[in-house]
Amino acid sequence: MADVVSEISCVLGGTGPSVATVLKFSVSQYFEVLRGLVDFTQSKSIGMIYVTAAVPAGTILSTFDALDVDSSNISFVDSISQMMMSERDDSGRVIYVESPTVLENISLKVAYLMRKAGEMRQLVVVDSINSLALHNDAKVLSEFLHVLISSLSPKDGYPVVLATEESLRPDIVDMLALVCDQIVELNDPE
Repeated sequence: MADVVSEISCVLGGTGPSVATVLKFSVSQYFEVLRGLVDFTQSKSIGMIYVTAAVPAGTILSTFDALDVDSSNISFVDSISQMMMSERDDSGRVIYVESPTVLENISLKVAYLMRKAGEMRQLVVVDSINSLALHNDAKVLSEFLHVLISSLSPKDGYPVVLATEESLRPDIVDMLALVCDQIVELNDPE
């Protein structure tokens, strides 16, 4: 586990802010990737805005609690809970968007959370491109990511897109290569 955690820190720390990074990994590494992202934000004293399109924010928060991970610096834009009729989190850290198809609303909510964070830099995680690709075509996703990434650059944000190898379509890989600065394949210990 420490390998993926340190690899994420090395990749994000080595490139710095405003570099759009795709983290491509096996689904079995999902929790390690989450821990690596949280550890990175804590080591840099930055916040995290977590855009959920695959797993409801409440589930992610429960997972962090179960793993004994401090998630106090994380805000969520949850685009899946309403579709799945999941329970809503009432902590005030989650903003709900009706569906992963309303990408403009997701961008607006991220912009709102960036303004709310003030001068504190943010790691903005899109989890996951695979799920967003189920609900949107590659051209629409490309426009969404381009707008999102461009809006983070002046604020020294760290844009990160999560992609699981097992269900990543070739057209989405091509789109990510055009829109993002780098695609990093995390080492799978298996």
